[in-house]
Amino acid sequence: MKKVWLIVCREIGVRIKKPSFWIVTLLVPLVLAALYALPVLAASRPAGPVTVLVADQTGLFAPGLASTPEVHFKEVASVEYARANSSEDDLILFIPKRETSMPREATLYYQGFRPPSLAVQSVVDNQLQQLLRNAILEDVYGLSPAERHSVESSHILLHTRDVVTGREGLTRVKTVVAFVLAALMVLALMMFGVQVMRAVQEERQNRIAEVMATSVSPLQLMGGKIAGVSLTALIQLLLWGALTAVAVAGIQAAAPDLFHAARQVPGMIETKGFTATAQYAAGNDATAAVALVDDTVRGLAAINLPLIAGMFVLCFLLGFLLYGGLLAALASRLDSEADALQWTLAVAWPLALVLLMVPLIVRGSTVLLYIPFTAPAAFMAALPFGIALGPALVSLLLLLLFAAGALLLAAQERRK
Repeated sequence: MKKVWLIVCREIGVRIKKPSFWIVTLLVPLVLAALYALPVLAASRPAGPVTVLVADQTGLFAPGLASTPEVHFKEVASVEYARANSSEDDLILFIPKRETSMPREATLYYQGFRPPSLAVQSVVDNQLQQLLRNAILEDVYGLSPAERHSVESSHILLHTRDVVTGREGLTRVKTVVAFVLAALMVLALMMFGVQVMRAVQEERQNRIAEVMATSVSPLQLMGGKIAGVSLTALIQLLLWGALTAVAVAGIQAAAPDLFHAARQVPGMIETKGFTATAQYAAGNDATAAVALVDDTVRGLAAINLPLIAGMFVLCFLLGFLLYGGLLAALASRLDSEADALQWTLAVAWPLALVLLMVPLIVRGSTVLLYIPFTAPAAFMAALPFGIALGPALVSLLLLLLFAAGALLLAAQERRK
């Protein structure tokens, strides 16, 4: 056991001493913190409104289009007039007239090579939809403005609750969390699995393994190498999590008013959905946007984060032993690094399959939990919705057995 521990310490020491380890360790949290902050900062930047020239042949829409901070509407006589009297940044909204029914289509023309942003398109689309509904309610059904407002301001909030415990399902938020956890597991296993292959190939080229093989068994050698790389990967993952939390806290502390406003005003945060943003900008009822933010907050609060963090570490270690052993066995037979990368993709394709099967997993399918090659990512995808103790234990036990088998296979290949 002492010899295995020496190999583990050597693998950890070699990787931690590399400048690339610390560069990546410091760079990734900064990138993640930037991904958190950039949408809010971009949404808070003051920008002049885009001018939309409206050529409305129906006469139903142009008078009711309300300018917003993002879009300024201006009525014109025709598309030809708009083209002759517009700048390159202006947009042209054309609504053709229909004789027998309400208009069913409209065209938003742009000039140059850059189409309008999704936020601008959402503002225009939502206002057109609202005005069309108003026209139908007034002209077809004869509702007064007060009656129409009563209809539009009526909302019903649908909850999903467990019939026994009364806890809310919060399916939308948990589905996003499930996909993110599965994707993180796939990326971590593939990224650090490549390091195992490179470590084995480097030692073959440097003939270090031949020297070490004289004092330790192949099983001890491969077990110590895979354990050392996995512990290094775990250290890096923990540093990423801690440094990302520190970076996010620092950004929030540097601009507390900005992020407080972003949490309070649904329309500022574009990542919450362009539909909610457009509804807020158009002056419509913001109940849907508020509900979206509220569901997100309550969904994240309802998730047992310590449990997820602990199970992520456990599934990562077991999954890494499985895939690390398989990749180490392959590396013992491969000479080219390019071949190693291709075989990594060939071996890890079951993990990528899990990302496509997340919708089935969140519906309750447990098949992928019992397949060791898909279990690490499938387990994390199913965890936000809860996993029964029996299937969880069976899944982890099978994963452990296959991981031990992969380690023995790697040792057998090293012995040849």
